Amino acid sequence: MKKLKADAIAGLLCMAFGLFFLIMTATNPQLSFIATTSDGVPGGGFFPYILSVLIIIMGAALVVRGVRQGEKHYVEWTPENRKNLKVMLLTVAGIIVFLAAWKITAPYFGNTAFMVCVFLFEIYLNKLFERTWKFALIYAVVFTAFIYLVFNMGFSILFNA
Repeated sequence: MKKLKADAIAGLLCMAFGLFFLIMTATNPQLSFIATTSDGVPGGGFFPYILSVLIIIMGAALVVRGVRQGEKHYVEWTPENRKNLKVMLLTVAGIIVFLAAWKITAPYFGNTAFMVCVFLFEIYLNKLFERTWKFALIYAVVFTAFIYLVFNMGFSILFNA
């Protein structure tokens, strides 16, 4: 029996991830794809549906690439891979802390809590990826402003948890 390559395994995991969130979005009655209000703004499920489907498609492309590859190594534990795993786990931990901080502070500070949490999370990520403080601060300000302008001003979506 032919073994699956690392890309095929990663692609299957991505497809499972996308499928999980597609099912979770489809089963939530509050997350519709189409507009449910008179102003024509897309429903709360618009982005989750699109992102889930895109993740499934990209995962499928990775599976196809993995199956078509010639002889490749599976996963080797090189120093670079160890460092990448550490960064990935710290990123997941950062996301958990971000969501917890947002959930705890949102009842008191509303949408402002989300923006502050996004700003702090972006600084954390940039430092995790070994960027300079100057870059991290500028990036966090620009990214937070972008989120605010697109979602709050453009789509009138508030992140009040």
